[in-house]
Amino acid sequence: MDASRPYTVVVRVDGTPEGYAAAEYACSLCVKLKVSYRLIFLYVVALYRRTALNLINRQTDQLNADIREDAENSMLKCKQFLSRFESLVAYEWISIKDEGNIGPIMVQFIHDGLNTPVDLVVVGRTVDTGIKKLVGGHVSDFIIANLKCPVMVVKNEYDLSDDEGGR
Repeated sequence: MDASRPYTVVVRVDGTPEGYAAAEYACSLCVKLKVSYRLIFLYVVALYRRTALNLINRQTDQLNADIREDAENSMLKCKQFLSRFESLVAYEWISIKDEGNIGPIMVQFIHDGLNTPVDLVVVGRTVDTGIKKLVGGHVSDFIIANLKCPVMVVKNEYDLSDDEGGR
């Protein structure tokens, strides 16, 4: 690692208990780091691809509209969850939308969109949803196989009942 740049940690965050566990792990790690760091929470919205067939595209457009709406609600919840760490760690929030599966979208963004080397990627052990689940599998497996940096897979889930009792 180049000492002149911060240790860069990218965390895939989503509205799942696994995503929250990954976020909590990454924040805990950054608090303990003895070097400067850059903590990036990455929210990926994976849309269905449009085709050359208009009849299918109408259905695809409706599904994508639902995905966008669900993503907006999920992002709000994620940001609320992350707000508990604001006094402990500095972080950036990046959300990206693209057609395809979450894993390939995330890998491409890390390779081409960040313009900085990534030292660690932290992900929860989650599976793409819907039809994408059949062909996509575990997002973490794809990320491990296609990134050339260390990947930490957080397998445990964040216990949301702790939040409900405390608030």
